[in-house]
Amino acid sequence: MSFPLIISILTPNFTHGFTALFRLIVLTISALFSTGLLTFHEAFAEDTSYTDNKSLTHQNLPKLSQAETLPIEQANYFYFGQQYGSEAQFGFWNVMVNVGLVVPGRLGTQPQLRYIHWQEGWKHVESSLTSQTDVFKESGGTQESLDKEFIPFAHPSGAWLPNYFLHFLGEGMLSRKLEEYYLYENPDSPMQAKIKAIATTLAAQFTNEVVEHELPWEQRLDPLADFYFNMAGIIAFSFDGFAKLFNNDYLNYYYWPGQAIIDPQDGAIFNQGEQYYFRSHLGFFSDTQLAIITGMPASGLGLAYPLNADDTISVLWGTDVGVTKPHKKVEKLERKTNFTASEIADLYNRSVNIYWDRKGSLMGSVTLSYEPFAQLSLNLYPQTYTGASLFGLPLGEVGIGGYFLTSEEGASSLGITFSFTPIMLGYRW
Repeated sequence: MSFPLIISILTPNFTHGFTALFRLIVLTISALFSTGLLTFHEAFAEDTSYTDNKSLTHQNLPKLSQAETLPIEQANYFYFGQQYGSEAQFGFWNVMVNVGLVVPGRLGTQPQLRYIHWQEGWKHVESSLTSQTDVFKESGGTQESLDKEFIPFAHPSGAWLPNYFLHFLGEGMLSRKLEEYYLYENPDSPMQAKIKAIATTLAAQFTNEVVEHELPWEQRLDPLADFYFNMAGIIAFSFDGFAKLFNNDYLNYYYWPGQAIIDPQDGAIFNQGEQYYFRSHLGFFSDTQLAIITGMPASGLGLAYPLNADDTISVLWGTDVGVTKPHKKVEKLERKTNFTASEIADLYNRSVNIYWDRKGSLMGSVTLSYEPFAQLSLNLYPQTYTGASLFGLPLGEVGIGGYFLTSEEGASSLGITFSFTPIMLGYRW
């Protein structure tokens, strides 16, 4: 299944603004070229870190078999060509779906993609980036704007948290992971890989900002701040020294997406997710590790327990979100300009989240919500099974996974997923 299925569900206004998006991406890449930040740091010519993989010795980093050997010698920090779990689905469409469309159905927005006001959203984001002086004025001036979005603990909105942990660190790391992915696919074009990674990250993020126009507290300051944090993250993670800080002997950092499902009954999207997972040693005398996950639908804190050299179980106290039943519209929240972090937190379910990963690739998750209502969400990410077949057809190297959802107040759903696509059709009841 391919992503055009989604586009067929959307309104004709979906295509409005693509010219503006393309122009913004081209201008951004041109600006990076002009400042010299998009050079390859002469890495493949002189930087020995690209050919010295000895610095990546953590037990959770993939031990590549002969079949998984990278096409060229390079120091990959976030992508290793794993063909199992969440990594088997990684690529352009995975990012566009799970990052670009992570909001619909959450935080008071409609899950049906046809209800997204694409044209209004494009205009909102474009005016934010092209009228920055006006944006700061309408947000209370420069100091008030900095307090709201940039300075930690300076404003009750808590907007700095997603700015630093999602847009700067998360999507900054994601841009580097995409670069490594594109280089893995085509090792002869390092500059092309970098450009495609930046373009993919920006395309997903601009789509996300357009969709976030539906949020009841959305202001023009938000996409402007997000853009600055995104660009800072892209630039920071383009340097090996910075990337090494997040994948080494003591700390690992992973991108864990959802398994997005489209319900053809009403064109609703659910089970999508954009989450970033930290894992760090607590000390020299224990294998137990500190685990932190940030993103949507899950944010939380807990502990990680290695099962062996490859597999780890993490148990966190965290969050989840409900899934509406077919054809049901979400009650819209009152639109306002001032809000607090606690008001946003109240829109999430409290839950216990359990994750199983293999060398950083998410293999499965169980989320049990207990407040304000009970909900069980299970995801098994694709694995290959020797001799497996579907309706008599051998699957070969195709990975197969699945999901299950049941809720006290929301929808239930059950379905299968595959390694070759980040999105599937599924039915809610």
